[in-house]
Amino acid sequence: MYSRVITEDYLKNKINGPLKNKEKLIALRKAFNTTRDRQNENKVSFPDLSERKERLKKTRDFSIGNKELLAQAINNFEKNGFRVYYANTKIDALNFILKEIGDEKLIVKSKSNVTKEIGLHEHLEKNGIKVIETDLGDYIIQLSTEKPAHPTGPACHLSRHDIAKIFSDAFGEELEPDPLVLTKIGREKIRDYIEKSKIGITGANAICAEEGAAIIINNEGNINLVQMREKKHIIVTSIDKLYPNIEEAINMLKLCTYYATGASITSYIEIIAGISKTADIEKMLFKGMQGPSEVVLVLLDNGRTEAFEKGYKDLFYCIGCGNCLLDCPVYYVLGNEYGYKGYLGGRGTSASFFLEGPDNALENGLFFCTTCNNCEISCPVGIGNAEYSEKLRENASSKGMIFPTHEHILQNIKKYKNPFGGPSTKQLKEGNEVVYFRGCMGLYREKEIADSTMKILEKANVSYALIDEVCCGSVALRTGNEKIARELAKENLDKIKQTGAKTVIFSCAGCLRTFMKDYPKYQNVNLELLHSSQYFLEIIKLGRLKLKDGKKQKITFHDPCHMGRHLKIYEEPREIIRRIPNIEFVEMKRSKEDSRCCGAGGGVKSLFGDLSISMANERINDANEIEAELIVSTCPFCKRNLKDTSKMEIIDLSELILEYSI
Repeated sequence: MYSRVITEDYLKNKINGPLKNKEKLIALRKAFNTTRDRQNENKVSFPDLSERKERLKKTRDFSIGNKELLAQAINNFEKNGFRVYYANTKIDALNFILKEIGDEKLIVKSKSNVTKEIGLHEHLEKNGIKVIETDLGDYIIQLSTEKPAHPTGPACHLSRHDIAKIFSDAFGEELEPDPLVLTKIGREKIRDYIEKSKIGITGANAICAEEGAAIIINNEGNINLVQMREKKHIIVTSIDKLYPNIEEAINMLKLCTYYATGASITSYIEIIAGISKTADIEKMLFKGMQGPSEVVLVLLDNGRTEAFEKGYKDLFYCIGCGNCLLDCPVYYVLGNEYGYKGYLGGRGTSASFFLEGPDNALENGLFFCTTCNNCEISCPVGIGNAEYSEKLRENASSKGMIFPTHEHILQNIKKYKNPFGGPSTKQLKEGNEVVYFRGCMGLYREKEIADSTMKILEKANVSYALIDEVCCGSVALRTGNEKIARELAKENLDKIKQTGAKTVIFSCAGCLRTFMKDYPKYQNVNLELLHSSQYFLEIIKLGRLKLKDGKKQKITFHDPCHMGRHLKIYEEPREIIRRIPNIEFVEMKRSKEDSRCCGAGGGVKSLFGDLSISMANERINDANEIEAELIVSTCPFCKRNLKDTSKMEIIDLSELILEYSI
């Protein structure tokens, strides 16, 4: 059951164009690489980077949803002469701002994701008011039909040639694609509008409770001009921009600048703690001396309080730096079709669930996320979208928003206890050292992984048990159906406990994550849970399994997301590979916690095959770049997706060990 036209085919068509339009992705990736290079250059300016990030996280945790702190902020803003309006909904905000503008017909504004969120630009123009974006990137977007591609660099996906054409069409003259010429023309056009306008609208990066001050950062200097319009300055921001004081806000601003642009500090920091005024003549107060005679602060809620109260507060820790986009595997191949207005990528999509509603989140990529959690590593406050994505998919599914492909898989799990359909495999075995949990992929799709693992255990004389296992529930959890997973967990754990073994080993990273992270939510597990690579290293060190010389070849290792970022297991597979004589082990540039997702997770491969393959292609490119001859992984889903993409040899670690074990 879907609202509007949000079907599988609709979403596949929505992403088909971006997946094929490589030119814009090239420009976007180039811009992102430049940001990464600047970050590396300027990292020396932040010797206390970890401490700053921890401080920021604690500040956000204290401030977000703190009603007393918000009340203090509002009170102090009003003491400083601001008129403050609390807008419960975006309609409330739009109506209030329209009333504040009155008879004016030209408005200049600066970059603001909150104004994008409420559709302010479009609303004002529908009411006969001309609106000019004064940030050059936003002005370029305004003149085109493009969508923004980054919170601080909205036009970074456009080349100089794209922008020259946009300007030429808008201004009726043929312009050369010279960045300096284009910048100069943009500045002149924007400046002309600023000088004619009497009201300026800006956002705010922070609102500081103790001082009753708003802080805005920028590089272009346009905000200073916009906020100085003589009649009125309207600041439109949201309640999650709250900080206890200026000192904590400045810490955020420095981190935001570093992660957004790679610079150590932005060009301009505007601190606005009241309207301009003077009492230099006989102490008579005169307001609006060199600035606006009124400053109005609009604080937007728009579903945020509901999100805080429902346990999604962390989702709004975001400081708008956009660093998560630089590493998101989906954004890397899909660009700005993934996200909601100015809130891009997985976090933006999840936030839109509350800001705009479930339909909007569904349309803008709720099911695009592979749950790889690379965003958590990239985010200065540690926001990982995987957990929120799964919880919101559960919410959407409970409302009947489930795609036929996922519904078919879930019906297979309910009927056959596996996602592929057909009768279960009844191969059982008694053993008292370990239980080997093969997983659905090992039982039905990548059987050679299970076979090689069992042969290794037999070579090492390990007494292992096989149970009549059912699906671990990972597929159900990642696609939003926890109830099924809970039932499967009980069945699997009951069967494992009947064996008497206290250790369970897994070939599948997804199964291991589910047992370690999800099963304890349902019942006491009380078992040692290991990936097979961890167990294999143990028996190799004990001398129960010996390795012989390998053939000379370059081998690299691909870290599965479920095993790496989610469980922090990185070293054991690498140590095993390095123990095989003659083999040359080489790391891809993106490895361990920075490893690029293969694209198969989160139900993406089953639902959006082309999207999944596009991500796998990028991982193959990483391996080709270092001239690897063989990719080894420790997840059957990774192996399958990478194999579907390339002719390069892709094998599981168990297959490599079996080949070179004595």
